[in-house]
Amino acid sequence: METTVLHKDLIDKRQKLQTIANTLKERFIGLDNVIDEMIATVMPWYLFPEAQLRPTVINLWGLTGSGKTALVQALVELLNHQKLYSHIDMGEFESDSAKWMKKILTDDLAFFHDKPAIICLDEFQFARTLDADDKELGKDKLRVVWDLLDTGKIEYTPNYGSFYLFRAESGLRRLERALKSDVQLEQGKVVSGKDTFLKIFEGFYFDDGDAPMTADYFTSEDFIDGMYYLFDNDEYSKEYIRQRIKAGSLAELLAFVFEGMESRSATKTLDLSRAFIFVLGNLDEAYAMSRNMNPDINADEFHEQTGKITIAHIKRALRKRFRAEQIARLGNNHVIYKSFNSAQFRQLIQQELSRVGDFIQQKFGWKITFDDSVVNVVYAEGVFPAQGTRPVLTTVKNLIESRISNLAVSILEYQWSVHEIVWAFHDTHFVYTLKDHQGETVSSLSDKARLKLENLRKSVDPELQAHTAVHEAGHAVLAALTLRIVPSVVVSRTASEAEGFCLVNFPKGPVTRETLKKDIVITLGGYVAERIVFGEEMTCSGVSADIEEASSLANKAVRQYAMGSDPIFLAVENTLNEDAFFLSERYATEAIKIIRDGENEAEKILLRNKLLLLKMAEYLTKHSKMEEALIAEYVMKYGKESWLESEGLIKKDQYYRFNTVMEEQLRALESNEAETVMEELIAEVTRG
Repeated sequence: METTVLHKDLIDKRQKLQTIANTLKERFIGLDNVIDEMIATVMPWYLFPEAQLRPTVINLWGLTGSGKTALVQALVELLNHQKLYSHIDMGEFESDSAKWMKKILTDDLAFFHDKPAIICLDEFQFARTLDADDKELGKDKLRVVWDLLDTGKIEYTPNYGSFYLFRAESGLRRLERALKSDVQLEQGKVVSGKDTFLKIFEGFYFDDGDAPMTADYFTSEDFIDGMYYLFDNDEYSKEYIRQRIKAGSLAELLAFVFEGMESRSATKTLDLSRAFIFVLGNLDEAYAMSRNMNPDINADEFHEQTGKITIAHIKRALRKRFRAEQIARLGNNHVIYKSFNSAQFRQLIQQELSRVGDFIQQKFGWKITFDDSVVNVVYAEGVFPAQGTRPVLTTVKNLIESRISNLAVSILEYQWSVHEIVWAFHDTHFVYTLKDHQGETVSSLSDKARLKLENLRKSVDPELQAHTAVHEAGHAVLAALTLRIVPSVVVSRTASEAEGFCLVNFPKGPVTRETLKKDIVITLGGYVAERIVFGEEMTCSGVSADIEEASSLANKAVRQYAMGSDPIFLAVENTLNEDAFFLSERYATEAIKIIRDGENEAEKILLRNKLLLLKMAEYLTKHSKMEEALIAEYVMKYGKESWLESEGLIKKDQYYRFNTVMEEQLRALESNEAETVMEELIAEVTRG
C-alpha cells in the first residue's frame, strides 16, 4: 500500500512540474528552451530531495531584462514554495556589507536547515573575487557563498546564541561571587545578603537592558526569558524554568545556568545540502554585444549573435571574475539566454496590448482592437535589443496606458454608445475609431503622440545624411559583392549618437585568409566610397574607426594568422595598443601591403559598381535604413559583376565548402586507386 501511495505521489509531482512548465511557457515569451532546461534540472530535486548529498546548482546567464529573476520567482510561486524561498541580491554585498552575508545565510535562514529550500543568488557577477588584472579582491566575507555552493553545509556561531552565552557567563561570575558572600534564596527571591546581591548584580541584565534589579530578579521576565533562550532546545518551557528556580538554592541556580551554557554549542552547522540554488547574472564578458545600446540594431541579428554563446564562452567570462576552483563549484548546469528576435518582441508587445484591452473591457465593457500600426510604433519606440523587455514594457505604459483615462473620460462625457474601439496610429497621431454594436462608426478621436526615437531617426540635415549614406552604402556594396552575401541592414540615421552602420553577414565558420582579406576590403569601403564620390579632401573624420579596424586586421594577419612571410607569432613590444604599427619594418611593410591591396580592391569594385553605390546612397539619404531584401533587390538590379546573373547571391551558411572539397578529393583519389589496381590486375593477367 505504501509503495502505491509513493508511486502516485511521484507521478503527481511530475505531472505538476509539466503543468508548471506549460504555464511558464505561456507567461514568458521566447524562453521555451530555458524553461525546459530548468524543469529538467528541478525534477530530480523536486521528486527526491532527500537523495541529495550536496545542493543542486543551476546558473542562468543573460542580458539585463531577459526575465531571469521573474522566471525564478514565478517557479517558486507555482510550486507554492514561498516559505522555503530566499532571494539574495549579491549586488548588496560588494563592500564591507558582505559581513552580513553569513548572518543572512545562517541566523535568518536557520529554519531552512535540512529542508528542500530554494535559494536565489541574483546579480552574481558582483560576487567577483578577481579584479580586472586577475588579482585577488580579498572578499573573504563572501567565502560562505562558496561553501554553500559546494557542500551546502555552513559552520557558524549563532548571533543570538553568542549574545545569551555572553550574558550567561557574566551572570555566572556574579552568582559565584554571591554564593561566596552567603547570599541566600527562597522561592527564587533573595532573603539573605540582599544589599550584597544588589551590589554584585548592579548593571546586569540577561535579555532586556531596561530591567530593574530587585531581590526577586531571578523570577523576573528578564531572567526567565534569558534562561529560556539560553537553552538550545525546546524541552524547557518558561514556566518550567520559573518553577525550577523557585525550587532551588543559589548553588542550584548556578548549576542550572551552567547547564544552559553547556546545552549551547559554540558553533553549529547549517545543512542546506537539500537546497536548490539558482545563480543569476549578467556577464558582459560573454555578452560583448550588450554594450551596444543602439535601438536601430537589428533584433534578429542580435538574437543570432547571442545564440552563438556556449558554455565555453560562459566559463571563459567567469574566469575573468572568479578563481578556477570557484567556477568548478558553480557546476555545469549553465542555462544561456538568447536576446529576443523581432518576432518575439512583437509577440511581447501584442501580449501587453491584449492585457490593456482586457483591462478596458473589464472596466468599461468596451472591446478594443489594436491595429498593427500600434504594434509597429511601440516596436520602433521601445525595442533596444541589448536591454531586453523592460524598455518595451515602459513604452507600452507611456504610449498606450497613459492614454486610457482621457479616452475613457471623453467617451463617458459625450455618452456615446460604444461597443468596440479600433486603436490605430497614423501620421504621428493615435486614432480611436468608436463603433457601436452594429459595427457602425459612432465617432473618431485622435491624439498626437510625442515620439522620442522616431523623431531622432529623421534627418535634421540632408547634406550630412547624404555623406553618411555614401559611407554606409560603400560598406554594404562591398559586403554583397565580395562575400556574395547581402548585409542584414544598412542604416544612415539612427536614434543614438552613432550616425550609421552596416551589419555584415559574415559566413559561419573560421577566419580564413580569404575572409580576412575581404573583411579588410569591406572595412575600407566607407572611406573609399567617400573618396570616389566626394573627393579626397571631403573624406570625414568618421573613417578613423574603419582605418583603425583595418589596421588591427592587417596586424593580426601578419602577427597571428601566418599571412606574412614568416608563420610565427609576433609580439608588440612596450605598448598596450596592439593595433598600432609598432613592429619591425619588414612586418610593418607586409601589413601595410595587405591594407593597400584591400584599398585597391575596394576601389576597383566600387568604381565598377558606382551606379549601385549611388542608387543605394540616394535611397539612404531619403530613408534611414535599407533592410536585407531591399539591399538584395538593388544589388541584383544595379550591380555590374558578371557572376550576379550566372551564380547569384548566397546565404552565409553556403559560403564554405570544406566538406564538399574534401569529399571530392577523397572520391578522386579512391577512383584513381581503383583504376591503378585494375590496371595492375590486367597487366598480371596479360603476363600470365
